[in-house]
Amino acid sequence: MVNGRISIMKKVLLINSNTEIAPYPVAPLGLALVAKSLLKLYQVKVLDFAFMKVQNVKDIVRDYNPDYIGISIRNIDNVTMRKCKWYIQDIKIKLVNPIKEISEAPIILGGSGFSIAPIEMLNLFDADYGIVGEAENSFPELLQCLDNKVQMKNISGIITRGDNKAAPVEYSEKELRIFNSDIDKLIDFNFYTKRGSYPIQTKRGCTHKCIYCSYPNIEGKTYRLRPVSEIVNEIEDISKRIPNLAIEFVDSTFNSPLKHSIEICKEIIRRNLKLQLRTMGVNPGEVTEELILLMKEAGFAQIDCTPDSASKKIIKTYRKNFTKERLIKCANILRKYNMPTMWFFMMGAPGETEETILETFDFIDKYIFEEDMVHITEGIRIIPNTELYDIAIREGLVLSSDNVLNPMFYVSPSIGKNNLTRILEREMLKCDNVLNSIDTEPSKELMQKAIKYRNENKLNEPMFRTLLRLESKVRV
Repeated sequence: MVNGRISIMKKVLLINSNTEIAPYPVAPLGLALVAKSLLKLYQVKVLDFAFMKVQNVKDIVRDYNPDYIGISIRNIDNVTMRKCKWYIQDIKIKLVNPIKEISEAPIILGGSGFSIAPIEMLNLFDADYGIVGEAENSFPELLQCLDNKVQMKNISGIITRGDNKAAPVEYSEKELRIFNSDIDKLIDFNFYTKRGSYPIQTKRGCTHKCIYCSYPNIEGKTYRLRPVSEIVNEIEDISKRIPNLAIEFVDSTFNSPLKHSIEICKEIIRRNLKLQLRTMGVNPGEVTEELILLMKEAGFAQIDCTPDSASKKIIKTYRKNFTKERLIKCANILRKYNMPTMWFFMMGAPGETEETILETFDFIDKYIFEEDMVHITEGIRIIPNTELYDIAIREGLVLSSDNVLNPMFYVSPSIGKNNLTRILEREMLKCDNVLNSIDTEPSKELMQKAIKYRNENKLNEPMFRTLLRLESKVRV
């Protein structure tokens, strides 16, 4: 009620633009958190374009008639050199342009993909505003300024059409306090319960200095840890609402800092929760026997381990926080306690040679359990504002005038693309559990066979282990 009149809350439409659902769909966590931040001030509707057609979007926009439209851009491309999918043009043609045809509402872009190259992205889509980095605070502040027709000052990460740089991104708090996302209450979550998982974030920021990575630029270079009790409260709430659904920790590195991840596991165990957990980005430098034992007791069914190389030289080139010896210790711990693991390596780093590649394959042969999957990325996606981008410019592989939205991949001149492909194809033929990133999607027939096999044998093992068992060389 304002001056005796009923005030009508303005309407905000938030859209998940990510349509990639292979190998499994990823629920839009960041967008859900933004939606929760707006609910007290606006009517909010979340649209998941991953499972919709263009006409569905147009009908919703026309019927809902939003005052503001926010679009989250998660990925620019699939970071796969020889089979690159460039998502941006599809988003523009199938989503943004049709919306502009029927709505004059300001369009606000955000998301991790947008934050990598915000100026270029805003220009490409001809959008009105953008938000670099996290948007739970910046988005409501931006809309309040637009509502009241006041100048936008000191709003973290804001960029407007015509700007040549975004407002500075500020992370003043030392502790991460965020809402429970409640994604399943905002979108149709049936698609994710069938094939995906429920995402949980335990921290933001990264203190590591890997030369290729965008996480520190997007989330900050220091850790902001979420209180353990709040993390486990959310997990417990999800497990009650959606029993038997896998819950995935989506931090860049779950076990860094180590103490925080250990405390999360202990709290889950203390509450005696029965969970199916998994996580991406386990850092080999902070894997201990205590951690893995606690993770298994807490309910972790599988992890992703991301050393990126097992060559002493390349580990140092990547500026990793571990040594070859520490990596071997990590692999031995994972095998000792039978923690199902997806391993990830990237080939083609600065200074990469056939010798350094063979050193990684020797590690795979000697230390990685044969029932664990190894994922090889051929070439490294060059992301602006990283050390690898600067190296590529110095070596003449990239020009400073090149459009950074175009997929650019680094392969060291010391080995070359054709030679890299030849060596990898030769070595992968010797390993039943090693796959190139161009071969990561199982056929429908194989998936049906795997599901039947798992049901008949009552298996709870990770899907990649079932697929490996069914085929000595399987596409996952």
